[in-house]
Amino acid sequence: MEHDAQPGTRPLVLVDGLTREQLLAAVGDARESGEPLDLEGHGTSGIAVLSLAMHQRRLGLAIAHVACLDARDGVDPVSGRPVVVLPRPEAVTTEITLVPGHDEASLAWTAHTSAALRAAGWPVS
Repeated sequence: MEHDAQPGTRPLVLVDGLTREQLLAAVGDARESGEPLDLEGHGTSGIAVLSLAMHQRRLGLAIAHVACLDARDGVDPVSGRPVVVLPRPEAVTTEITLVPGHDEASLAWTAHTSAALRAAGWPVS
């Protein structure tokens, strides 16, 4: 899959079904480059990258962009809990892209999550 990373960022594509340990190892390895991350997560990994974006300051991450593809209700594989949309911190400029899958659950989750993120001040496309 071709990935259009933003200039000056480190792209990282995470497939569906990764474990907590695999996700954290991949993000940790990418973080060591010192460049802001451009994360693309599919399915459950999409939920994880969305959660990482919201908690990036606490985790010591710099995330320029998050793309969440084909996600639906479920728990964040990193925290083990459902994603709770948090207000965007003032210093965080992360852009979020949500792309639904073709099934009802993904379409509904994407619409609901997009609205909640916008209401919390996150830039969403």
